[in-house]
Amino acid sequence: MKTKLQSTIERVITYAVILITVLVMIYYFGTYNKRKKEESIRKNKELATLNQQYNEAEKMLETRKVAVQKINNERKEKEKEIEECFDNRLRKADSYTKFIEQVQRKAKALDIIIQNSTYDLPAKSETYLECKFSATVSGQYNKVKRFLWEVENAMGWFVKVSNVEIVPPISDKQGNMTLKLTLSTFFSSSGSTSGI
Repeated sequence: MKTKLQSTIERVITYAVILITVLVMIYYFGTYNKRKKEESIRKNKELATLNQQYNEAEKMLETRKVAVQKINNERKEKEKEIEECFDNRLRKADSYTKFIEQVQRKAKALDIIIQNSTYDLPAKSETYLECKFSATVSGQYNKVKRFLWEVENAMGWFVKVSNVEIVPPISDKQGNMTLKLTLSTFFSSSGSTSGI
């Protein structure tokens, strides 16, 4: 049989074990909850930072979309302007004789002699007509060079020198050279060709 003292000791030990267990549990759950709370606060801060970065990125994306749209609009306007400029500069095919006269005047002004000139009937494409004017020209080197530059750049027509051939000798006794050349010019495909 147990004595009263033994019973009391056992009860004290049992209560002490229960108390220690409760204290350990309180400490463990308190520490665990504190860690979880700190982790939750840290995650919330990270989420807030990510949300802020996302909002800033969305604003930047909208700004860039507006900038891209502006650039696209400017590009379309420039393309339209270039197309209109090109269309406005294309003349009707029946003005081909005016082109030949202008080339002849330009040659005369630079003391260039044109011989054996011919032209080809216009070759039709989807958007324009290409006419070719072939001639043999002779004159001093600097004047011939100037003539070719002015024909391509200073007559107000779309002109390209599509073929050049130097006729030997490169220079004669008077210092003149002779070239066979072909000039191509372009006209509106909607224009009449009756004048050619």
